[in-house]
Amino acid sequence: MIENEPGEAIQRKRRIVGMFDRAAATYGQVGPSFFSHFGQRLVDFAQMPHGARVLDLATGRGAVLFPAARTVGLSGHVIGTDISEPMVNATRQEIRRLKLKNINIEQMDAESLKFPDESFDYVLCGFALFFFPHLERALSEMRRVLRPDGLLAVSTWEEYDDEQWRWFDELVKTFLPPEEQTPSDPTSRPPPPRLDTPESMGVVLTAAGFVDVECKSEQYEAIYRSEEEWWETQWSHGGRLLLERIESTSGVEGLERFRKAVFEGLAAMMQADGIHAYWPALFTKAKKPKD
Repeated sequence: MIENEPGEAIQRKRRIVGMFDRAAATYGQVGPSFFSHFGQRLVDFAQMPHGARVLDLATGRGAVLFPAARTVGLSGHVIGTDISEPMVNATRQEIRRLKLKNINIEQMDAESLKFPDESFDYVLCGFALFFFPHLERALSEMRRVLRPDGLLAVSTWEEYDDEQWRWFDELVKTFLPPEEQTPSDPTSRPPPPRLDTPESMGVVLTAAGFVDVECKSEQYEAIYRSEEEWWETQWSHGGRLLLERIESTSGVEGLERFRKAVFEGLAAMMQADGIHAYWPALFTKAKKPKD
């Protein structure tokens, strides 16, 4: 945590860290492999050469980290960071199991990086910008540790209205009071910026001092083999925040009622090969100015 950080930011960060601590054992390991897919696609989008020095923020279980290491080769080096200690420990064990020599991982807050200025040729961040309580501070740190003309490449979820899942949004409203459906911290700070359109990403990164912003959209079709697999997958990533809020608000029995109602909705969506869901991603890259 950052010294002298506002209390509401500390509370939000602790909630997020706690959620990822609890999800670490199964994070990205359950259900369709959309994190691995998008991790490779983000690395492809960054177009990193052999020998590059790379920082991967909010590494998780290495969806971006491992393909980045393969891309830069043994002459390059990739450092991953994550604020969750269990997540770091699990990924470190995988690095050791694979006997990879061009990867390190450290527990670190992306809003307060412990690296010297201009340490990296590339900074990557997959599906994490929206978790940072102070996004402007995190982006400032990313810019600081990049060398001049270095590249930032990030992925976020793109704006998407999938009619076949509207029943789920309506169901959530019946289990959470309005103030719990979109939790916010009691603060006078403005609402967080949008990160789900090329236009909004351009505004955010330009305001942070980056130039030559470029965006690309992609969609991944996830197929869940059963209602149970869909449910277990939610517990293995950020979706568990919603489930934990329902359990906190409605108790264990309320969560079980929600699960049963969700299974009814999923059963109606079941096709011959499973339940189809579409995950829209937005890849954005931008440069640190030379001057």
